[in-house]
Amino acid sequence: MVFKKETKDNELYVYMNGKLIYKKWLNTGESKVFDLIAYDKYTLKSINEKE
Repeated sequence: MVFKKETKDNELYVYMNGKLIYKKWLNTGESKVFDLIAYDKYTLKSINEKE
């Protein structure tokens, strides 16, 4: 699995194998999970806005 994180216009995007799985608005702290199977309590990858 390949994870890619990128920040654009105060938004954090996380992609897994080229598919968007998570989005977070950094100014409000709100987030949206697009793929529950890819991002659940058993996921081995931690998602943070700081590297």
